[in-house]
Amino acid sequence: MTNLKIIRNLTLVCAGVFVAWTLVVAADKEPSQEGASSKAEQSKKDLSHFMRLKLDASSKLLEGLAMEDFALIKEGAKELNAMSTAEKWRVTNDAVYRNFSGEFQQTTKELMDAADKENLDRAALKWMDATMNCIECHRYARSITIATNTP
Repeated sequence: MTNLKIIRNLTLVCAGVFVAWTLVVAADKEPSQEGASSKAEQSKKDLSHFMRLKLDASSKLLEGLAMEDFALIKEGAKELNAMSTAEKWRVTNDAVYRNFSGEFQQTTKELMDAADKENLDRAALKWMDATMNCIECHRYARSITIATNTP
């Protein structure tokens, strides 16, 4: 299997995880009070939009890898890195989640560095690292969401 096929498959898996996680969040129980309900719905919409922006940045990065466009690789990595520091990124603040987030931030910095050095192989490997980090972190976040919503 070529690197391009591996990258494409991993990106599709990551995109699926993002979508699944967004659906889990959207399926959350609504608060009982009407005011809190509309606030919760707005929060879900905001989070869904944020997830879409993450997917858009990921798509840029993958396109950059496929086309050997180092500026696009760097742009996608830079967007993901900036998003990873946003408040909306933080779905929980426990040590495990902070570790996933820190690893992701470091990997996106390494992706930017690989793009600066026009090292496609290193960028592709770092993208696979980032994708695996996404999958594991989203799996963890879903387990927290499920545990929190269990009666």
